[in-house]
Formats: sequence, C-alpha cells, structure tokens
Amino acid sequence: MSAWLTALPSLRWLALGLWGRDLVLQPGGSLAPEGLPSRPVLTPTHLLLPDDLPVPQGLDLHQLGRAAIAHAVAHLKYSKPSVPSAGLKPMSVALISALEDARVERLLLRDHPGMRDWFLAPLRLAVQPEGVGFAALISRLDLALMDPNYRDGHPWVQKARTLFEAQAADLHDREGFRQIALNLVHDLGQTRVAFRPGQYQVSAPYRDDNTFLWHHEVSSADPPPEQALHVPQQRQPQALDQPAGGAAAEVLAEEVALSQHHYPEWDHRLSLLRQDWCTVIEKLPPWRHASKLVHPVSAVPIALKRSLHLNGGRRLRRQAEGDELDLNAVVEFMVEHRSRRSAESRFFTRRATADTPASILVLLDLSESTNDPLGDGGQSFLDLEKRATLMLADAVHARGDRIAVHGFSSNTRSEVSYYRLIDFGAPIDGAARTVLSSAPGRHSTRLGAALRHATASLAEESNDLKAILVLTDGAPSDIDVHTPHHLVEDARHATHAARSAGLQVHGLVVDPRADTYARRIFGWRNYHIVENALTLPTRLCGLYRWLTAA
Repeated sequence: MSAWLTALPSLRWLALGLWGRDLVLQPGGSLAPEGLPSRPVLTPTHLLLPDDLPVPQGLDLHQLGRAAIAHAVAHLKYSKPSVPSAGLKPMSVALISALEDARVERLLLRDHPGMRDWFLAPLRLAVQPEGVGFAALISRLDLALMDPNYRDGHPWVQKARTLFEAQAADLHDREGFRQIALNLVHDLGQTRVAFRPGQYQVSAPYRDDNTFLWHHEVSSADPPPEQALHVPQQRQPQALDQPAGGAAAEVLAEEVALSQHHYPEWDHRLSLLRQDWCTVIEKLPPWRHASKLVHPVSAVPIALKRSLHLNGGRRLRRQAEGDELDLNAVVEFMVEHRSRRSAESRFFTRRATADTPASILVLLDLSESTNDPLGDGGQSFLDLEKRATLMLADAVHARGDRIAVHGFSSNTRSEVSYYRLIDFGAPIDGAARTVLSSAPGRHSTRLGAALRHATASLAEESNDLKAILVLTDGAPSDIDVHTPHHLVEDARHATHAARSAGLQVHGLVVDPRADTYARRIFGWRNYHIVENALTLPTRLCGLYRWLTAA
C-alpha cells in the first residue's frame, strides 16, 4: 500500500484551493534514476508522488507533501512549460531551473506569505553548507534565496543572491532570470566546477525534477536531408589554400554524413544486449574553416626516438597460443574468474618478426567537456589530445607501423557522431592535420557505441598487433541516460567484445577520480590515469612504446 494514501485527500483539497482546479495526485513506485533519490514529477494535469520520496528527519510525509503541492501549483500558475532546451548545456538547464524554482515560489508567497516556513524547513535540511560541488552550491543557493537570514560565505552564492534580489523587483521577467543563470554558469566554468548530468538531482525533496519546464529534442536516427548529400570528393580534402565561394562554401561549412551503422547496447540491469540500439553516423568535419596544427616533431621523447631504431622482434601479448604466459593477462583472468564474471582466455605471449607491423587506432573523446581550458594557459584538453595524437602519428610512421585517428561524440543513442580524422595508410600531411584540427568538441560521450565501431574498423587490418587507444577526460555519459554506471557497463561490454576479437584496448583518462570507472571499463593494468594533463603526449607515446616493445 502506498504511504501517500492517508495524506492524499487533504493534499487534493490544498491543490484545489491554491490553483482553483483539480490536480490529479498519483502515488507510485520509484521515479528516480538508479542511485539517486526520488523527486516528484509534474505534468500540466498530474503530480506524481513516488512512494520512496525521502522524508528528511524532523518532517513527516504530510509536511513534505504540502510543500510539494505548493511548489507544483507555483509552477502551474507562473512557469512556462516545455521550453526547448536546444543550445543549452546541461549545467545551464539545471541552474535556470533552480532560479525558476525560487522565482515561482517568491510569486506564490506574495499571495500566501505564511507558506514560507513550508519551504524553509526542507530547504534547511537539504543544504550542504560546506560543499563546493555543483549540487552543494545549488543547495546553498536554494536556501539563500528563500531565507533572508541565511548567510553564506561562498563568493558565487553571494553573487547569485545579489543578482537574483536585484532582478526580484520584476519577478515576472523570466528572461531576466535566465540571463542571470547563464552568467552564473560562466562563472562556474571559470572555476572548473564539474557537472555530471547523470549524477545530479534537485536538492530539495519537495521540488519536482523540472521535467515540466523543458522540452528536450531527441534526434532522429536518420540524418537531416542536408547531411544525406553524397559528396565523395570531400573525403580527401585538397587545395586547402583555395577559397570556396557560393553554395559550395555553405556545404563545406557544415558536417557531412557519410554513412550510418547500427550497434547494440548492453543493459546491465537486465543482462540484455539491446540489438540495433545505437546509430553511429560517420561524418566529415567542416575542415575548410580549420586552422592547421603545428608540426610537433621536436616534442617526441628521446626514449621513444631511440626505440624506433630497435631491430629485434616485438613481443605480442594476450595471444590465444604462444611461447610463454602473459602474467598480466593471467592475473586479470583469475580475478574475473573468481568474481564469477566472463573472462577471456587469451593469456599467452609470442614473439613476432621485426618486420611485422602494428595497427594502432587512437579514439579521441570529442565531447563538450574537452573544450574546457587547462589551467591558466588557455589550452583545452581538445587541443592537447589532438597534438598528442599527431606526435604519436609521427612516431608510428617513423617506425613503419600503421595508425588511424578517429573521434566521437554523442547526442543521444540516435546520433553518435564518428569522425575518421586520419585513416590507416593516409599520409600525415597538411590536409590530414587540417582535418584533425577541425574536429569539434560538443555533446556527450557514449563510449560503448564508438568502441564497437572502432573495433569493426580495426578488425579489417591484417597485422598481428592491433590496439585501440582511448583518450578521454571523464566517464561515459549522455543526455538520454539517467542511470549511473549504465554507459560504464556498456563500454566494459564493448571492451570485452573487442578483446575477444583479438584487439587490445587501453584507456588514457585525464581525471584524477577515474580509478573506479576506468578500471571497470578497461580492466586491471589496461587503463592509465593522467593526473597532469600536460603530460598526455608523453604518456601516449610511452604507451605505444610499451605495446610494441620487443
């Protein structure tokens, strides 16, 4: 039996009295993503009250319910529902929503000032006074905007409060509060406050999850008509110094969809591989307007230069049969076996001849977060991973191996953008550098789908040693996935599939907190946490040297 049944009659009368119309109150099961606390869900006619809504200590269900009703009615009376979120970052959506929550509550309190205590009690219990992450700062701001006696020493909270109070002279100006939120998001970006969409939840338990406010477009699996143009001559750009004019310039300024591929996705909660669940779209980036990257030959480490001249054979690891045991693979096999998880039995090494080349595919994370600057130098992770990859490409070509550089980002499962920036056998010339430099950083990081497509590409290579090197700055995420660990488990499944096909998969993660999810995805000793991002070029080349060591 739902815990709400005894409270519903009085709450329905409250909603009718405040709104003047019936609001259907519907109790139900858990409405939150896995690992997050439940929140009410508001629609234009219903308020869904989850059975597992957390009731803070010191409050009862009726007190929490009346605050939820008052807040929902405030949205129904003063908010504009289903506003398009196109063009907004997830952090911007969350902060605009938080200011909208405070704005409508202020408007409701003009007519019903006695309700302030209804909101204050749960806000005080939800505040994280010492936290400096995004969720903690929002909880502090929520209380600051409702309690005039609350004092907060954080400069960002103080600025937000000052801007809000100045705008509060006209609480009906939604656009004014939206601009304040965008200004505050910029400040959070400058101070490197991280935001993980799949790990954020509205702090106050009586407030709804804000889905009432937004309309999120979900891309179709089919590309728009202008992307379906067949332009094979753009696959290998030529004459970069020649200007383009007229309609041709318009086409070249946009990405071009070259092909579509459908891949499954692993649902770890159901132990189910959902077939044809993700659409990977190979695209050509708008290379015409890109600036060329500087040739990084001088940056190749001395130790790597020396290794290029080794004449001996190389030791191939993780082979199905061979001369000796690969101790790292054996240890990983025993860990997986004792954990009762599926484990591959490729744990031998054998020596290949010196003239047997390797095929290396570097897979770049091109998500929005890669645009963030590193330190005070202004260089972004996106710039750094491109330069590191060019350094590696020079080293690989000098040794006679084969290399490809691909990149990916995602905008829901229907649009995983995949860029073949440098393909196997292509020269590392000015055209290749220009295409690589044009790769955009945007959207999210659906790693599993990209890994499956990279595996299919690398499987066509005939060399004995084939490896995928993933460069990323964080855990997999996407805006249509609200369950923590879902995309981590899917990426792990894709990694196992690649290794079963005879490929090596290694991850270089520029995130000091990546140990848990990186180990889960890539396995023990197959991931490398780069705490100092500026060392990424050296670490990448060092990983290649280790893979191809004799």
